[in-house]
Amino acid sequence: MRKFSASVTVGAAVLLSIVWVAPGAVADEETTVDVVANATPADVAAAVDVPLLGAGESAIAIDRLEVEVSSEAAHGVSISAGEGTATIGLPFAGEANAGVSTEPGTVTYDNGNATSSVVLLHESGSVQIAAVIDSADAPIRYDYPLDLPEASSIVLRDGGAAVIDDATGEVLGSFAAPWAKDATGKGVPTRYELNGETLTQIVEHDSSFAYPVVADPTYTTSVIYLSRAQVVSMYNGLKGLNGVCSAFPIPWPASIACAGLAPGAQIEKAYWQKLRIKVTYFNCGFNYCSYTTYTAVR
Repeated sequence: MRKFSASVTVGAAVLLSIVWVAPGAVADEETTVDVVANATPADVAAAVDVPLLGAGESAIAIDRLEVEVSSEAAHGVSISAGEGTATIGLPFAGEANAGVSTEPGTVTYDNGNATSSVVLLHESGSVQIAAVIDSADAPIRYDYPLDLPEASSIVLRDGGAAVIDDATGEVLGSFAAPWAKDATGKGVPTRYELNGETLTQIVEHDSSFAYPVVADPTYTTSVIYLSRAQVVSMYNGLKGLNGVCSAFPIPWPASIACAGLAPGAQIEKAYWQKLRIKVTYFNCGFNYCSYTTYTAVR
């Protein structure tokens, strides 16, 4: 099994994008990733400039939040959440061929049923999952089975969904309310349904809409906990922190530049008192007002 692993400290957003393409709409020379780029060019442009699934395993460090994607669609996409990992399954994964990386930062799975799933790993730590469907008769239901961290659950909330720590009620991550629009920008009715730990996006497309139709909910990890071993590693690298990394809270661009290291006081406190570090990602929807905080906790 070939895997890509990214190590991230702040939060990550997972975008589940659904793209329908009418028969004949895709030229022979276009790849599936090109189709996604036509629908959401900024998202494809934001993909990391790293070939995935090349020779054996690949790894890159964005920050300290772990993101993993495999050549096997059945393994889904995994991302850190709380003290564990949340895995988001892919639609039709059981029928999909092995994933291939035709463009840097992307993996494409041919589902063998006139649909494909495209995973894009973004420089910001976000992950986009796009489904490209070659027929207007394609399904309207796309299932994303979830394997959540121990002692957590998912609930529908505010039109979206949230992953909750069962013991504390803390939100570990959330799916924003879904949206969908056709090629002219016309809104397409869409919603989530939840059955156990399977989140399903329903997009009620039909011939009255212009294809392709794009649906794009977003998943954001809100909280992760760094282990004692990670704290020790960060403490050992403390002398490499520059002045901006001692700011609190760290603005989003600076948190990337600081290579995932938390403010010095919190590192030292966690190191000497044998604590962990809680990383909380505040996402306002824009880089300039999003930031990350770090707190030493038991």
